[in-house]
Amino acid sequence: MKITCKQQDLSRGLSVVSHAVSSRSTLPILVNILLATDQGRLRLSATNLEIGINCWIEAEIQEEGSTTVPAKLFSDLVGSLPQATIDITVADETHTVNVKSMRTTSNIKGMDPSEFPEIPSAEGSETPVILETAQFKRMIAEVAIAADAENSRHVFQSILVSVNNEQMTLAAADSFRLAVRVAPLPGHTTNHEDILIPARTLTELARILPNEGSVQMVVTPNSSQVLFHTEQIDLVSRLIEATYPPFRNVIPKEYTTRAVLDTKEFAAAVRSVMPFARDSSNITRVKIVGGSGVEPGALTLEATAEDVGDNVCTINAAVDGGEQEMIFNARYLADVLAVLDTPEVALEITSNTRPGVVKPVGDEDYTYIIMPMSSNR
Repeated sequence: MKITCKQQDLSRGLSVVSHAVSSRSTLPILVNILLATDQGRLRLSATNLEIGINCWIEAEIQEEGSTTVPAKLFSDLVGSLPQATIDITVADETHTVNVKSMRTTSNIKGMDPSEFPEIPSAEGSETPVILETAQFKRMIAEVAIAADAENSRHVFQSILVSVNNEQMTLAAADSFRLAVRVAPLPGHTTNHEDILIPARTLTELARILPNEGSVQMVVTPNSSQVLFHTEQIDLVSRLIEATYPPFRNVIPKEYTTRAVLDTKEFAAAVRSVMPFARDSSNITRVKIVGGSGVEPGALTLEATAEDVGDNVCTINAAVDGGEQEMIFNARYLADVLAVLDTPEVALEITSNTRPGVVKPVGDEDYTYIIMPMSSNR
């Protein structure tokens, strides 16, 4: 193989595929990145056998070929080079990779590319679901916060993806919270089987997707993997085999008290009580009081750490309904407020023993449910 490419293109491509490089593997080939010429471009590939990523970059191809190189060593080398052209030559007999750029020449011992696992394609798959990347990245951020990577049950480590009736629904939950985002898919009349994708996979996908353009989602013909495809990037992931709980049954249909708050003020108030809540299992008391006459309603957050002290923060709120007092996990509130971008947010309460609901005002397609904490903790 003999190619020439730009340092900045190669560095960007390596940054993308590095998300799939295995950090702890007994297979030496999995800590390598595959370099291969592919229809006039250079394809970089990495896999940890759970996810695989391909990234194509522009390159001038003098000789076709492929090899694999140690991911960290090669990435560190390319990152240290100036923004100029890089010449890469591979000796077929030894798989030694010669890298030249301006005044630098390096030789890296590669491995036989035939040992590199094949990353599945989506040939023969069902009709792809096409999404705007900016919208999909936002959906992932809003839902992935509720998945639990530490839970021993795989279903709680996953995000449910449901496509039917010209809309896509993402849902994630652990034992204490649930996040649901719905997005319209006008013109997509094909209904698909629900799938469970590891939340970690979608989080990595959101990191590498461009901010503009579209991404295609397809399930492989054997229904065991899902592929996300853009013009320059492919990500393939295994699917989780499990039955997702009927999450819609958890969403309250009504409320007795609703407080509408400034999103940034609410987020700042939660941040102010977090240092005190952290030492007491994140317990935060939330009190909602309606207004009287010219006085506005208010929401008060209170957290106490026995050995440190306490913090009370009160902010204005437009309150509909009677006075309510709940105990919530402060981190769960902080997580959702960090991903919402509407100016106002609503907190809906039924009673101190029923789930609370957080919704962005003016956006009915997102719902975040938090279970209350026990007052005995």
